[in-house]
Amino acid sequence: MNRWLRLGLQTAFGVALLVLWLRTVSLPEILSHARVHSWWPVAVMVVLFLVTSLIRARRWLILLRPLAPVGLVRAFAMNAGASLLNYVLPIRTGDAARYWWLWRRHRVPSGSALATIVIDKACDLAGVALVLAVLALVASTGLVSAPRGLFGAAALAIALLSAVFGTALIGPRIAASPRIRRRLPQSVASGIAGQAFAFRAVARGLWTPPVVGRLAALTAVALVIDAFNFTLLFWALGISVPTLKAMAAYPALLLAFAVPAGPGYVGSLEVAGSLILGGGLGLSAAVAAGAIVLYHAITAGYSLLLGLFGLVLVGGKRRVRVPGPRRIAVFHCGFTYSGGGERLVIEEVLGLRRRGYEVECFAPTVDAARCYPDLIGDVRVKTFLPQLPRWFPFREAVQMAATSLLMPLYAWRFRGVDAIVGCNQPSAWIAWWAARLMDVPYVVYLNQPNRLVYPRNIDRQTGWVSNADYRLLAAIVLRATRFVAWADRRSIQEADQLLVNGGYIGDIIRKTYRRDAIDCPAGCHVAGSGFPLPVESRFSGGVTVNGYPIQRPYVLLTNRHYPQKRFDLAIRAMLEVRKSHPRVQLVIPGPATSHTALWKALVGELGLQEAVLFLGPITEEELQSLYEGAAVYVYPAPEEDFGMGVLESMAKGVPVVAWNQAGPTVTVGPRTGHLAAPLDVNDYAAGITRLLDDARENQAAGERAFEWARRFDWERHVDTMERAVLDVARAHEQVAAEAATA
Repeated sequence: MNRWLRLGLQTAFGVALLVLWLRTVSLPEILSHARVHSWWPVAVMVVLFLVTSLIRARRWLILLRPLAPVGLVRAFAMNAGASLLNYVLPIRTGDAARYWWLWRRHRVPSGSALATIVIDKACDLAGVALVLAVLALVASTGLVSAPRGLFGAAALAIALLSAVFGTALIGPRIAASPRIRRRLPQSVASGIAGQAFAFRAVARGLWTPPVVGRLAALTAVALVIDAFNFTLLFWALGISVPTLKAMAAYPALLLAFAVPAGPGYVGSLEVAGSLILGGGLGLSAAVAAGAIVLYHAITAGYSLLLGLFGLVLVGGKRRVRVPGPRRIAVFHCGFTYSGGGERLVIEEVLGLRRRGYEVECFAPTVDAARCYPDLIGDVRVKTFLPQLPRWFPFREAVQMAATSLLMPLYAWRFRGVDAIVGCNQPSAWIAWWAARLMDVPYVVYLNQPNRLVYPRNIDRQTGWVSNADYRLLAAIVLRATRFVAWADRRSIQEADQLLVNGGYIGDIIRKTYRRDAIDCPAGCHVAGSGFPLPVESRFSGGVTVNGYPIQRPYVLLTNRHYPQKRFDLAIRAMLEVRKSHPRVQLVIPGPATSHTALWKALVGELGLQEAVLFLGPITEEELQSLYEGAAVYVYPAPEEDFGMGVLESMAKGVPVVAWNQAGPTVTVGPRTGHLAAPLDVNDYAAGITRLLDDARENQAAGERAFEWARRFDWERHVDTMERAVLDVARAHEQVAAEAATA
């Protein structure tokens, strides 16, 4: 009741001040001088308000880190919601809400929470007191003229700061004293003593030079930005006020928010603002009144909108958790073509869902028509940001860049997630941001190091960029290599867990990023039995796909039509193979790229038009049928990191010919095909020929390949992924629980 009585008295006091203020200047004069002459300074003011709100949220996070894992977005939301409550009900309602939220959502004891809030508030007050004291000291020397009220404002700020520190230092001792405890019920006395102990423990733990230095630096930056922001008010009104003079007046204006006031600081802010702008800056009464009314309107609107948004983000009751993670977010760089990395993410999402997890998949850009159209619908990929229209130039590049740069603005979407899996870049960078802002653990899965930062020899020789969007991205990265390299390294090194696509590329990644990693190779779906198909089903007859008649036996090559895949080596090998098997064809499915025409020209140059078939896009069912019926599968990429096509063919009992280097040294098992000497086309062709010469040996190699493929079953991949997610989520929960009980 006393609290509500105080609110009533404050409201009456504010109304009285407002009435007295309106007697000094007429309302029409105020409104005429409050008219905005230029709106761009107002827009900049709102942006700068947002910047300083983020700085203060970051400052509070420094205080909260020893107590609970609170993300930047949640700290920002609690600050914004509390500011709105303090604005509407100025009886410290917002401060009470802050430590209530900390208790409900993070189990932080109210005494500990109160200590962080008091210190957080004291930082701004200390900054104001220091600035006013320095200004008063300089004015006392006679070097500059002191505006009216400067010494009084400095004295008031120092008195308020002394009161805060005195209460913080002496209050807990009084609450825990035996005399006070004897006068209170035992349960109440014990509770007060416990909260007082928590308050002192937090305050003492934070009083270290590094922490104090960081708090002081953030406070100084926020205060300088706010002071400059205040000068924009006069730009908006078209009033000529020296910038430094306006910035010096701002700390005195802040004292109006420290004294008791009515709802919305109505009355108290108008009176204080008119006195400061009139006496300190020498403005007329009407001009000062109009300026402070506009400033009050801008700050009120900002507090209202941001506070409502903060209340939505903070949420209500603490979510009841079940043991272990249930909600997982999987990030991928984009679903724009049917590649191995895309297939891997699809299998991870569907595999984790089968095991009962709530999994959502996100990407900067999605093209369901080009990326596994038979499977992508089951994944239900969401985009981080709204998608640009398809006619937009460099659409994919712009969406990837915007998603990477604007992550802090939409990180709140992942506030209820238990763990994040970031697959390759820029997904690892996006996951890093989400983890820092929302305090969510994250796992990074890498198929390879970032090729824009760490290109392979084959990438330098042939170039890996096959469309205009990626050429634009590459050009941007080349101009910001240092930042991209830093962001890439930091987002991977700070991941709670790092998974890599097999032993070969895993060793390269460990060396590149200088951290441990768990092998989690990509996989394939291995049937219980039935493969390889009988010899007659792979060495006789034919089949028609996309209108192309294919004679058996045929050699199959599946991969993206990118220059580093080196289809030309397989095409040249077919020239030798056809000398022994003149009817054998090399079958190449997949959508064409700008590089496909070069390979078709090579086919024409070698006179292999009937021997090499480019089928174009085919369905997943047709692809699996081609795998099953192939006599030999070839993989001509010389520096491939893994090579999922190798596994997919072996899962159908088809022997493989590849180079004896890079990924195939891991994926191709003993006597499951032929690993040719690197870039020796004759040896490569000899391996194909040998597997075509003897159908029985081909069948035996296919049976060994089928059994070898079981080592790479997709369920094993999902097993490893699931363990990593469980480990990081449980470790995160344990840290949160320990912090809450400390």
